[in-house]
Amino acid sequence: MAEETIVHNTARALLGVVSLILSPVLALWRFITWLIRYIYLGEKLHGPKGWPLLGVVPNIPSLTTKGIFDYFMGVAEKYGDFTTGLYIGPLLFVYTKSPKDLEMLLSGYKYIHKGIFYKFLHPWLATGLLTSTGEKWRSRRKALTPAFHFKIIDQFVPVFNSCSDVFVQQMRARVGAKGFDVWEDVKLLTLDVICETAIGYKINAQTDRNSEYVKALTELLRLTAVRMFTPWLFFDCIYWLTPSGRRYKKCLSVLHGTTDRMIRERRKDLLMLEKEGGTLDADELGRRRRLVFLDLLILMARDGSLSDMDIREEVDTFLFEGHDTSSAGISFTIFLLSRHSDVQEKIYEELKSIFDTSKPIRPNISEISELKYLDMVIKESLRLYPPVTLFSRDIHQEIVLPDSQAVLPAGSSTILSPLLWHRNPEVYPDPEKFDPDRFSADECARRHPYAYLPFSAGPRNCIGQRFAMLEMKNVIAKLVWNFRVLPEPGFEPSLVWEIILKSQNGLFVRLEERQRESN
Repeated sequence: MAEETIVHNTARALLGVVSLILSPVLALWRFITWLIRYIYLGEKLHGPKGWPLLGVVPNIPSLTTKGIFDYFMGVAEKYGDFTTGLYIGPLLFVYTKSPKDLEMLLSGYKYIHKGIFYKFLHPWLATGLLTSTGEKWRSRRKALTPAFHFKIIDQFVPVFNSCSDVFVQQMRARVGAKGFDVWEDVKLLTLDVICETAIGYKINAQTDRNSEYVKALTELLRLTAVRMFTPWLFFDCIYWLTPSGRRYKKCLSVLHGTTDRMIRERRKDLLMLEKEGGTLDADELGRRRRLVFLDLLILMARDGSLSDMDIREEVDTFLFEGHDTSSAGISFTIFLLSRHSDVQEKIYEELKSIFDTSKPIRPNISEISELKYLDMVIKESLRLYPPVTLFSRDIHQEIVLPDSQAVLPAGSSTILSPLLWHRNPEVYPDPEKFDPDRFSADECARRHPYAYLPFSAGPRNCIGQRFAMLEMKNVIAKLVWNFRVLPEPGFEPSLVWEIILKSQNGLFVRLEERQRESN
């Protein structure tokens, strides 16, 4: 028995040694076979040839937001008839414009993992609703969805009206003057709206125009966009030592400092209300004052659902998504209206059919819902200039796209760009033309549902899209009711990608006071 025990122990020891030797060998073998397959499938895709380890980055004329945008738009135009693959550094990214392919990638829960680019937003947004994945995203999405119920959003309409009234007054000073960059004014408007509706905090950015928050946000987004296409800055240990990294940290200090201050003040308000009337829950708080997004987060934190860091990452996420994306949507719509006076007049005629021309307008929720043509105009603007013009999903298992039949290797990422597929001539004839009639009921019914996705689609669609559309309709209605928007002679926008689609040289328009006859 002793001899058998020795033999068994020896055998087990030998197996352990063999396992220790073979495990790294097998792991290396699996990595090599995956890498060969990854490169082989990447090379089969149509697309620009890249350099070892650096990919197409050396082919980009200048690593600025403008240089990056122009290069990738050129690639899309050259290889636009195919599923396109390209390497950014050693990472393979695949672009498709097929609605059927997009439906496969976006409609279910299989491909909900955000691409590697999103990690560059983590220092600011951490892993909030925009950047998180897996179970954290699922539980957070479920918990936050009630904050965007139509009954809660409807109560924000008075805020839309009050903030857009200030915007109209600001615009009166622009009447008859030379062209001005409307984006600068709209940014402050949308910051006022999101701070008051989501945070319960009046920042008065439109009247206090030197907003440190707006300046820091603009700079941070530009720095992040450049970093995403600069492989040697992917590593934090390098990036934080660079001048760009140091500027990023300064911007981050401003953004986080502003958020922390808003949260502290809202918490104090809730404590005061509790002292006056006992324990609060969401229903009770909603009866006593306007319930805002931050209130729900603070109440969730009390039962242990959220930490202080969780609150900040969600507040930062919604300040970003509710401010910068909305300002892009409104600004590009105003710019397009300046080029299409006939569309403006149709909007105005629709407004006259609902409102008394002798009075200022303050649309309520039902009146906003009646503005069908304005809805078509905004949707067409979002087709041509979608604010979120680039997002991505990680591919964890090898897949075959159903329409293009392209094979995407495990470890690659998809680039999903509404700016490109919204201008697909096979779906939108004469795609550069601004034509709101594309969004008539009949036209929409004829199109594939995944051919128009300004707010993404599927389980990771934009949670605040109804909020955004109500805000945009309110602002544009007020503007057209009071002014005619005129083009600035000789001006052409210079598009850039700074996480959000923007115009590098602003969006210049002129204004003329609208004269109305009383009913």
